[in-house]
Amino acid sequence: MQMNKFKDFIDYVENNYLGDIITNTSFKALTTLKIGGKIACYFEPLNLDTLVIAYKYIIENKLPYFIIGNGSNLLASDKNFLLIVISLKKLAKITQINKQLFLVEAGITDNKLSTTLAKMGYTKIEFLSVIPGTLGGAIYMNAGSYQEEIKDILKEVTYLTKEGKLVTKKQSELNFAYRYSDFQKMDVIIVSALIEVTKASIKEYPTEKILTLRKQKRTTQPINMASAGSTFKNNECYEAWKIVDQLGYRGFRVNDAMVSNNHTNYLVNIGNATFNDMINLIEQIKLAAKNNYNIDLKCEWEILN
Repeated sequence: MQMNKFKDFIDYVENNYLGDIITNTSFKALTTLKIGGKIACYFEPLNLDTLVIAYKYIIENKLPYFIIGNGSNLLASDKNFLLIVISLKKLAKITQINKQLFLVEAGITDNKLSTTLAKMGYTKIEFLSVIPGTLGGAIYMNAGSYQEEIKDILKEVTYLTKEGKLVTKKQSELNFAYRYSDFQKMDVIIVSALIEVTKASIKEYPTEKILTLRKQKRTTQPINMASAGSTFKNNECYEAWKIVDQLGYRGFRVNDAMVSNNHTNYLVNIGNATFNDMINLIEQIKLAAKNNYNIDLKCEWEILN
C-alpha cells in the first residue's frame, strides 16, 4: 500500500513530472550479474530537484529504499524486495568549470565520462573507460583499474542527506583507501563530484589510450559473460586471481555460478545461477584460501540479502 502511495505521489504531485517509475522489474533485470528477486518499485528521478522532492517523501514516510548505479557490482538475493530502488541514470550532466575542473553528476557511466573528456583531449581519466559502473558507484567504492583510482581525480563530492540537505566535502575529508570511502558507512546519496583532469600534450592520446585499455580488457577479462566485475580484493601481499588459480578453481562451478576460465578473479553466471549458487562459490573459495594459505579473501561486491 505504501509503495502504491509513493507511485501516486510521483505520478501526480502538483502535476509535475518527477521521473520514471516502474513497478514490475527485478534485480535480475537491473544487474550485470543477472541475479536477484523482484522489487516493489524502480524510480529514475528526472533531475536533482526531483530527486530531493522524492527523497524527502521517502524519508518522511519511512519507506525502505536502495540506491543503484549501473548494477555492475551487486549481487542481490533471489527473494522479493519491498524496496524503492532509486537509479540516478538521468543525472548525467558534465559542466566545465575551468580548463581543468568539471562538475559531473553521479549518474553518468564511467565509460561515458571517460570517453567524453578524452575526445576533448583530457587525460588522467582514461582508466574509467573500463570500469562498468557509474561515477557515484565509483566514488562509493573508490573504484580503480591499472594502478589508478577515482580518488586521484576527485576534488570534492556533493551528497544528499536524510534531512534533504546538499553537503559538499573535499576528497581529503572522506578517507579514501583501496576500494573504500567513508560513503560505505554513511546513509546518504552521492549526487555529483568536482573532478580535475589535465589537457594532453597530444589531443588524440587519451582516446588512443582508451582503445588500448579496452583491447587489453577484452583479452584478459570475460566481458561477454554475466559478471559483477572482479570478485575479491587484491592485497599488497597478493593478487586475488593468483590465489584463486593456485587453489585450482579455474573453471570450477556451483551449478551455473562459475570461476571464469579467462580471469580467475571473475565469478560469472553462465545461465541461471542463483544467489545461493554464487554465495556458495564465494564461500568455498574463501574457505580454501584460509585453510591453504591463511589468507582472508574479501569480496569486492555489494551483497544485498
